[in-house]
Amino acid sequence: PAAGQPANPAGYLEPRLLLTPVITLWNPYNVQISTPTLKFQFTDSLPPALCYTINGLANTKYHRLTRGKYPVAGPNNDPPLSQALDQTYSIAARVNLKPGETQIFSPQSTTPVPDGTLIAMEPGYRSRGGHYLPVLDDTGKPLVLPPASTIKADAKFDTQYQDLVPGVGMRLNMIAGAGNISPEGLWSPAYLAYRMVNSKEVANAIYKPLTQLAEATLSQCVTNPAPFMSAVFGARMASNTHIPAKGFVQSSPLVNFTAMGDGQDTKESTIQHHYGGTKHPVNSPFDFSFVKHSPGGDSYLPNADASNHGYIVTGFQQSDGLSRCVIAEVPTRPLQSLGELQHWDLRYENPIPPFAFNLIGNSDATPLLPANAVVNSADAALPANLQHDDSYCANHLLFDDWFFSSIAPDPTAFGTSGRSIQQVFSDFAGGTAALGNRGYQPIRADQTLAAAGPSSASQLYTKYVSPTASWKSIASHLEVEGMFNVNSTSVSAWRAMLGHARDQKIPYIRQTGGNWDIGLSGKTDYAYSRFSIAGDAAAGTDGTSGSFSEASEFTGYRVLDGKLLDAFAAEIVKQVRARGPFLSLAEFVNRQLSAGNLALAGTLQAALNELAKTQSTNPYAAIDSYLTANNVPDALAVPVMANLAEYQFPAAAASKIAYGLPGWTRQADVLRPLAPVLSARDDTFKIRGYGDARDAQGKILARAVCEATVRRTRDYVDPGDLPDITTPPTKAVNKTFGRRFQIIAFQWLAPNEV
Repeated sequence: PAAGQPANPAGYLEPRLLLTPVITLWNPYNVQISTPTLKFQFTDSLPPALCYTINGLANTKYHRLTRGKYPVAGPNNDPPLSQALDQTYSIAARVNLKPGETQIFSPQSTTPVPDGTLIAMEPGYRSRGGHYLPVLDDTGKPLVLPPASTIKADAKFDTQYQDLVPGVGMRLNMIAGAGNISPEGLWSPAYLAYRMVNSKEVANAIYKPLTQLAEATLSQCVTNPAPFMSAVFGARMASNTHIPAKGFVQSSPLVNFTAMGDGQDTKESTIQHHYGGTKHPVNSPFDFSFVKHSPGGDSYLPNADASNHGYIVTGFQQSDGLSRCVIAEVPTRPLQSLGELQHWDLRYENPIPPFAFNLIGNSDATPLLPANAVVNSADAALPANLQHDDSYCANHLLFDDWFFSSIAPDPTAFGTSGRSIQQVFSDFAGGTAALGNRGYQPIRADQTLAAAGPSSASQLYTKYVSPTASWKSIASHLEVEGMFNVNSTSVSAWRAMLGHARDQKIPYIRQTGGNWDIGLSGKTDYAYSRFSIAGDAAAGTDGTSGSFSEASEFTGYRVLDGKLLDAFAAEIVKQVRARGPFLSLAEFVNRQLSAGNLALAGTLQAALNELAKTQSTNPYAAIDSYLTANNVPDALAVPVMANLAEYQFPAAAASKIAYGLPGWTRQADVLRPLAPVLSARDDTFKIRGYGDARDAQGKILARAVCEATVRRTRDYVDPGDLPDITTPPTKAVNKTFGRRFQIIAFQWLAPNEV
């Protein structure tokens, strides 16, 4: 509450509610970004409705804050404290945010202004500015009270506005650039729309009323407004103030358009279909927190450091929040593995849950779809269905049919400096420099031709790389020395694959004061990073993403030891035996469309999840301990108001809410270095033959065992079809037998060799 003058009668004061907006901008990317002019517009009343106790006597009427643009017809915590249609805040100056950085903004002026007035925001936290609203009595009249009067408030969260259906929530628009209105009635040039509409029943069950909030006298509030409550809206992450959900399986911080409500989108859209889960905020990528402050304020008021950084992800205070966190990578070099596509925001503006993050290469089931399906049966016949198991579908389309050759320009910095794509291929074919993906080797014919000189290498480039359709055929000019069959049930073989990275120096982003640069670790074994340059130092070491000691556990790369890799390899083999044989690489990557544990995640993710169940092998034990110590609840298979959550596969929701943060290694992180050399079959294999000689009585007189090493080549049996054609073969023998096999080694085996 705040208090204003003059008032009538003389000497009396008019109590006012002060709404101080605080905005935290977060750059989730691995590169610096700059913002244009920004406007933030709430086009309807926020959920809180307030009831005041004056001098110990409680009013009976709750009042919503503003009228809003779309008020619900009839009594709805009316009359509002203000007739304002919206609340708008602007950040006029360009903001430069370093990788993962946050910056906090509050009103430029510390003098409150009437509700409905545009408020200019500047970096830093100032507590006195904002919009003021009158405090009303039960009849709807502004109060005028003696200075010694005491005032405190109760709050409940059921103020409705009219979307396609009435609901409690919010409509927040973020407008970038000039913010002009288009003929369609939308803001341009950029428009981010966050919609959350819950029924009153859901709001009352999940967002419990707050009672007997901080008390103050009006005379105290004239110069020192008394904080009593904060309403926080932001990305659902690992904070103890949000409804718990399964981390990046149920929420994506990159979402810029949501249509959470009664299964129908907003007035500006044409979505008229109910999708499962849209009635419950647990399925939203964002969430409200309503924080009750102690008298005189407390540490839960907005926090900012000397550089105006805010706090996100793990908390909103300096003691438990991150001041920066990289979660997504914009490629700064050519991609080398399908695993790196996990950073592609595949869903973009799909406003319907599940709002999963890091889709490609990961394989976690969503609780919103049946265990044995990738769509809900009720939606299968829709002309345009917006709700899928996006990870499963993307992996099914990409793995097996696509790969990154890494035949691409080799930049030395941003821009066009460095080797051209032609030089990269010529060096590769000539044997003078490897590709970025060092698993690939040129076929022998190309090596021989390139060795003849630069002109021959140039001919190879012109013929096989330069054509615009070369992406269809370039695979026929690459070989992998030692593809790894994912159907292997050898623990030793899997252990060797997992332990491939030895003596690596890991680059990571670090911050010292206002300086940002790239650090380099010492030689490290078995590091798993989600990024080409990690967002922070190794998990468990002193990082620079937060002030609390466990910050790097959430933001850094993870280093596994030999004992953990032994257990990891053993768990992978258990999963392969339970799920295989895999007929395709996508089948290995994806979860099984069945029931139970096999449907929860793909092979590698399931193995990681099994490791996390045992304290001695849990890579995330420090994260678990931190969450427990800070009273951060787990995500549940049966949330509050479970019937409206509409879970079809409840077990897929049970986990930690930090699941999938950069320090929480996921399947795609493991696939990132391994995917280019994985296969569901072998092109080089051994064939053994056995024969014996017997007499008339069947007695074996002699035995012989031979072994041939056979390789499937790129050439067809009938050379009339070229090896790099992208259409089916035309020759009859090729239609029957396909590619040619070569015997590359043959030997007779002694009895002790069998």
